[in-house]
Amino acid sequence: MFTYDFKAAVWRIRLDSTTGNIALEVRDPEVLLTRFYTLDTEKYTLKELPLPQVQAWWQGLEDAEQGILYLHGYGNRQLGQHKGIVAIAEADGSKGWEVPELAFYGISAAGLVAYDPEQPEAPLQVLALATGQPTGVTLSQWQAAAAVAQFSPIRYRYCLYPVLYREGEPYFEEVRAFLGAQLRVQAVKAIEYAETGANLVVSFYTEEAAGKLRNELAIFDLEGVLHQKVQLGSGLSGIGSDTFFIFKHNLHFIQNKDILQVFRLLA
Repeated sequence: MFTYDFKAAVWRIRLDSTTGNIALEVRDPEVLLTRFYTLDTEKYTLKELPLPQVQAWWQGLEDAEQGILYLHGYGNRQLGQHKGIVAIAEADGSKGWEVPELAFYGISAAGLVAYDPEQPEAPLQVLALATGQPTGVTLSQWQAAAAVAQFSPIRYRYCLYPVLYREGEPYFEEVRAFLGAQLRVQAVKAIEYAETGANLVVSFYTEEAAGKLRNELAIFDLEGVLHQKVQLGSGLSGIGSDTFFIFKHNLHFIQNKDILQVFRLLA
């Protein structure tokens, strides 16, 4: 359905559950440039947000919700400590608000949960998503973790992320046996698996020379018939997670670190 080569590594992808847009952070370390994009999943049109490039290298994508991208800065650049929250409109890249002294923790039903990186043991604050203003609600660390975790299934009810099975776990062995029978491959290290009403989607690793790994994605129907197989990467030194996700029957994944691909699955 859609393909785009960013010519640089896609560092992070976040789905805005309210607009259906996908936010992407693309980093090019050779020229110290970071670019942010939004992808409209209804029309599959891609838009680069016009943010100042000088500052953008020291920003990163945290999340996206209600038509807003939430970016972080860095309190300690050497340690990579996140500090500061900037709200950027998905529509035109304009800045809505900024809270420089807090850091992003997550999104709950009550709003954006933030903490003070200088006082990590202090209660976390809940900010209004649209304005960044304190709502007056504070949470303990346990309460904050629970609030974000409880809201996640509601936010992503139309989105399916794969389950990660590690080598040695029972489900890993079951899916590895299935891949061996269907594709004649020996999966190693980890497998990511998702099942829809009509498809099985599996991301798996096989060994290459010198201890490196190859990551491939296979799409089957429920009868086990292979419909598509794509190489996601090769020469890898380790495994990843969330190598794909499914949103409204569309399969999204990154190929060779910098190419976004979208396939339509069987309904």
